[in-house]
Amino acid sequence: MKILILEDNSFRIEKFKILFKNQQVDLCYTAEEAIYSCRKNKYEILWLDHDLDGKIWQDSQDENTGFRFIKWMVDNKIEKDALIYIHSMNPVGANKMLNYLKDNDYDGIWIPFNLLKLEN
Repeated sequence: MKILILEDNSFRIEKFKILFKNQQVDLCYTAEEAIYSCRKNKYEILWLDHDLDGKIWQDSQDENTGFRFIKWMVDNKIEKDALIYIHSMNPVGANKMLNYLKDNDYDGIWIPFNLLKLEN
């Protein structure tokens, strides 16, 4: 299974590495890295955070956000068939990402990271 994870928090990254240790994972720390990866690869699952650069409650219009990646992905009709999970703890940013997906006939699910059952 080919998975893209957009995340900048080291604690979350370690949890994802444990969860997906037997999968092919591309870890991206920035929206630009995720865009680059999607230009080269096709993914079955995307795990996306909204707030990047170590920021919290980030404005979706900032340069480096999960929303920026979602907007690029949808506008370029990339990863239409992937399972898209938004794991952001920012409800405003996560809902903006979900609404943009749904307004453009993409499916997505919001599961805040703290609700994921990721055991060591």
